[in-house]
Amino acid sequence: MGTHKSNTNLIKKYLDVKLIKILALFCLITVIVVFFQISYFKIQKEETYDLLDNFIKHFLVDWVIICLFMSIVSMITRAFFLKNIRSIYIILFHLIVSLCFGWVYSFIHSSILLVLGKIDYSAFLYYTSFNMTIAYLSRTFLLYLGMTGIIYTYYYSSRLKTAELQRALLAEQLTQTRMSVLKSQLQPHFLFNTLHSISSLIETNTKQAQNTLNDLSDLLREVIILREDHFNSLAQELYILQKYIDIILIRYYDHLTITTHIAPNIEDTPVPLMMMQPIVENAIKHGFTGNTNALQIEISIIEKDEQLLFEIKNNGTPITSTLDELASKGSGLHNIISRLEALYQNNYSFEIVNLEQWVVVSIKILRYQNDVLQD
Repeated sequence: MGTHKSNTNLIKKYLDVKLIKILALFCLITVIVVFFQISYFKIQKEETYDLLDNFIKHFLVDWVIICLFMSIVSMITRAFFLKNIRSIYIILFHLIVSLCFGWVYSFIHSSILLVLGKIDYSAFLYYTSFNMTIAYLSRTFLLYLGMTGIIYTYYYSSRLKTAELQRALLAEQLTQTRMSVLKSQLQPHFLFNTLHSISSLIETNTKQAQNTLNDLSDLLREVIILREDHFNSLAQELYILQKYIDIILIRYYDHLTITTHIAPNIEDTPVPLMMMQPIVENAIKHGFTGNTNALQIEISIIEKDEQLLFEIKNNGTPITSTLDELASKGSGLHNIISRLEALYQNNYSFEIVNLEQWVVVSIKILRYQNDVLQD
């Protein structure tokens, strides 16, 4: 029962119904041409002509065999695309199959006709012989070439459409992220609290007041002038994050501690724009809920096996919801996950867990972005 269900899921994963319909139409046109060609020459030679027998032999059986065979080829091709098989292996596979296609077709076709009683065993041996395979090699090779051409055109076209949709989605998400962060920083409580802190510092610590005002100005400017791209250098992201942290620490100076650990030689690595700042902001917002008085946040970024590992953890209130539930509560987290999915497909991970006294957000991404989405 489990094996049957697994096979069914496998077929659903690799079988594209729309493509099968296109291939079936192409096969139909091909067998119609062959059917009328054979019928024409039989009539010209004034041979005994049985329309029903000719229809079964050279139309119905041909069409079913070619459709089934090319459906299998299309599923294998889709598997190649999903698993990123090297081009040399794909070419070698299709070359071998194209040469074997004629004999496989003749064998299945003749076997069906033998079972139906349309031909005898000697005719079966004749049609499946090596000489007949070679005689029809050019026709079967070109037929296979035409079918695989349709399959690859379809898949490449689908991939291009998907990439364009992802670019459009990313552009929209990027705009939403920038506006969301900017809106967050311009919210009255954040802005007024920051201005109030600056006002208080003017009399007691003029230098720090000036620094805080500069941090606020730099943060807003950096968010506004972010380039229209999906990636930023890690160094620039850390610069923006630090401006936000410096401002927040003025308000929570006596009960908030933020420490960072950044591995060396990764500052130039491209990372998704504005990925860390919303997570740190959420850590502060939700960390102080409940009975938390002294909040600690630790930010760690390291490189491991061509991946960047981000870990942002806090000792605040433990989470009680799943990742999907948390993402559905606000656009910030959902936006980050959606962008990661579009940028890295399956080559990333995003987790939020309670680990001992910490709430840990873990993100793993490739050190180098996916070339598919580059212009």
